[in-house]
Parts: sequence; C-alpha cells; structure tokens
Amino acid sequence: MKEKDKQVIWLDYFDSNISRKQGRKVPKSLAISTPRLESIEEGLKRLGLKYEVHPARHPKRHWKQTYYFQVEKKMKKQELLRRISEAVKGIKVSSSH
Repeated sequence: MKEKDKQVIWLDYFDSNISRKQGRKVPKSLAISTPRLESIEEGLKRLGLKYEVHPARHPKRHWKQTYYFQVEKKMKKQELLRRISEAVKGIKVSSSH
C-alpha cells in the first residue's frame, strides 16, 4: 500500500460529518459535507498531480467502504490536503452558479 514517493490521502480526511478523532484531517472550514470521489479527483487534476484510486476501509471507520488516493509526493501532506480542499471548494462554488 505505501510507496516512498507517494502519499496516501483518504476520502474521510475531507468529510465535515466526521470528527478529527474519526479521521478528518482538514479544519471544518475546509471540510466538505459527504465528499465525493469525483470531487477529490477533480481537485487533484486541477492541481496537476498524478494519483491512483483504491477502494478500501479506513482503519478508524472499518465498517464503511471508502477510498484512498495514492498521490505523488510534491509537498507536505498538510499543505496538499489544504490545496485539495481549496480546489474542491472552488469546484463546488463555481458549479453552483
């Protein structure tokens, strides 16, 4: 699962409906209510990052089927999460007009 030149990014990291203890990694202000796989993929594409998608179960929420991304390592993980969130929020704002 883990590769040295890639970072693992779970869909749960962006979910505003779960707590930090349950696996959210971004602040509520950057979190998304029920993030969709397609939204995160679009955010990664907007950032120009190469990635792979894998179905899996997050260790902290093992009863729920979700996804994780293996993303090329170009920046620190927290910076990457913030930029993905901003890109996705930009998508949601522009698509609602």
